[in-house]
Amino acid sequence: MKRPIATALCLMLCAGCAPQADPPAAAGAPQAETVNPQAQALAQAEQAGLLHAEKEQMSAEEALEQVAAPFEDGHTARLTDETLSIQREDGASRTYFVFEVADAAGEPVGKLAIDRESGEKYYYLGDGVLEDYSSFPLYDPAAEAHPGWVGTYSSAVGVTLELEMAGEDGLAFRFFDGTTGMATIDGETAHSADGALHFLLVEPIVTVAGGGLTGNYTAAG
Repeated sequence: MKRPIATALCLMLCAGCAPQADPPAAAGAPQAETVNPQAQALAQAEQAGLLHAEKEQMSAEEALEQVAAPFEDGHTARLTDETLSIQREDGASRTYFVFEVADAAGEPVGKLAIDRESGEKYYYLGDGVLEDYSSFPLYDPAAEAHPGWVGTYSSAVGVTLELEMAGEDGLAFRFFDGTTGMATIDGETAHSADGALHFLLVEPIVTVAGGGLTGNYTAAG
């Protein structure tokens, strides 16, 4: 499921894209156009449709796909009419679709809540109580893997980026200059542990936002 990236990522990209002042030109020397690599990366990302100004909420149909995709053996998911909105510790409010999952015989297995913005899944216990999706009776780590992230990527100027899975939602990254670290995956986005780097996956391109590493990286081969 390909969905627009959050406004925060776009803003972080833009924050590093302010035009830089040209150095004084020597008398009589021709004026050369100064290219800001970060602005260039942003322009390329926008042209490729990777960045959007607004964060769109997912539809009920998209949420159903998110729920039903890992299930087999006749299990079904049904959207309930339950309205779920939870206020986080930071004061922000999140809204969720609530689905009831049943086995082939129609017996209920449990409920899942889907964040309407991020698409993240939770095991819903009722009364506004959410648990990690890994606690859901039908949770399958293999079905939740993110193989699309793994690989070697290269920018237009030959900068390489290597990505490997580290656990269920962890991403190990290594750039050509030796910059390494761990990131946490959230659907098609990921952020480094220190918050300095943000990643967006729209196969076969990974867009990176963060300092001098900002740019588009295309999967090799």
